Amino acid sequence: MICRAPVPPLDPLFDTWAVGRVIHVMHETAFAPESFNPGVDGAGRLRKPTRFAPIRDAKGKVVPYLYGGSTLDCAIFETVFHDVPVDAADKFVDLDDFAQRGHGELIASRDLKLVDLTSEGLHRLKVPKGELIASPARDYLDTALWAQALHWQFPDVDGLLWMSRQRDRDHALVLFGDRLRGVLSGSRIGGPLARNSTLRDAVLQTALRAGIEAD
Repeated sequence: MICRAPVPPLDPLFDTWAVGRVIHVMHETAFAPESFNPGVDGAGRLRKPTRFAPIRDAKGKVVPYLYGGSTLDCAIFETVFHDVPVDAADKFVDLDDFAQRGHGELIASRDLKLVDLTSEGLHRLKVPKGELIASPARDYLDTALWAQALHWQFPDVDGLLWMSRQRDRDHALVLFGDRLRGVLSGSRIGGPLARNSTLRDAVLQTALRAGIEAD
């Protein structure tokens, strides 16, 4: 199923991420937890596509972005277990690949205005979940066009909110870095996974519940 293209003007549903509500991330510990991905590498080339990034603003500039979740389990699923197929016969994750990832908690200094891409919001935009939220990685260039169209049309929108594809009891969100300068503060919860037994235990417990082997 190919994701259809957005046809502006769009009429989205909006939601609010209240000031003080924690955003959980599994970030590269070489950078602060509240750091945004610039969307380009050192040579100025676009980074690997994700569902809603990288995108460009209306002037053609790449928009920095940050993904997070409403719980630590969500952040773990959206990073450590992101590429584990649900129907795989054998599911294994090498935790050494995430050794320098750490748990961070982010707090915004104001309410965040987000486009709601849960069921009601998808109905309003007339785009099925299977196309926009549950589509495979090969469709990321198409799904990112929705984030770009919403960014262009609504200059007061801080990002997008949906029910995590990886852990659908939790919210996932992507934030637009050009709208949030100085708004987020972050805290490191322990060190990187390689030497953080509390985080490692949390990852292993999450893996156990999902029937994923992790070591």
